[in-house]
Amino acid sequence: MQTQIAVRVIAKDGKFLGDDIGGSYVTVRDAMTREILAQGKTSGGSGLNGKGGVMCVALRRGQPLPTAEASQFLATLDLTAPRQIEVSAYGPLAARGSANTASATQWVFPGKDITAGDGFLLELPGLICQIVNPPTHFATGSLKELCIRANVAMMCGCPIEPKSGVTRNCCDLCDDEQPWLPHEFEVMAIVQSGGQTVDQVKLDFVPIPPAPTAGQFEGIWKTIPENGGVFEITVYAYQKANGNTGVDVATLVIGPPPCKDQPSQARA
Repeated sequence: MQTQIAVRVIAKDGKFLGDDIGGSYVTVRDAMTREILAQGKTSGGSGLNGKGGVMCVALRRGQPLPTAEASQFLATLDLTAPRQIEVSAYGPLAARGSANTASATQWVFPGKDITAGDGFLLELPGLICQIVNPPTHFATGSLKELCIRANVAMMCGCPIEPKSGVTRNCCDLCDDEQPWLPHEFEVMAIVQSGGQTVDQVKLDFVPIPPAPTAGQFEGIWKTIPENGGVFEITVYAYQKANGNTGVDVATLVIGPPPCKDQPSQARA
């Protein structure tokens, strides 16, 4: 008997993972035998905006989230007997360096759909965290200082930026309030060489001109060893209110100072 499962994936403290962030890949398995029963990519938007939308609705116990315009994967299972299924989701697919997996199990009875209300809802924790500068394996001559910049966003792609009264794509929210504010996030770069910590650099929110760009955090590394070396830069972003965390890693090769009468060389 055909049984439908509506799988939706929502970011922790955020919205649904929509097409604008690549969605998520869903796999439905038999929890005991590990047989794959259905798999595919979610499709749709990040959910309604405004006072009746995902970020503004006030719910009592048992009330579903607003799922209009929310991305989902509709799995159709051909069941002849009750089965315990495991549903997992991997995403966001447009930021795979920051992607996580969420999963849950549930019994399903033939002909009894799981489509009403939230459907089969998975919450995906974490933050999108991408090192923008320096790019990984960047090689250069001697440096006196280095700008480290990271892009940080919610797993649904929603921006982190100051409240400005300006509404933006997915975040036209309650009374134009921006709920993801820069001061609520701790962003730090840890510089290591040979397994030893060389420095820690705090990254602060910086709007990039000419137009403000959300989620850009920068800091200056000012204690670069004179002899250079190979360095690993780990940037973490941490949302203090709920523990959401994202991490990215880049490597950097800095050459020693050039000999006298020889120009420095940089390569990428």
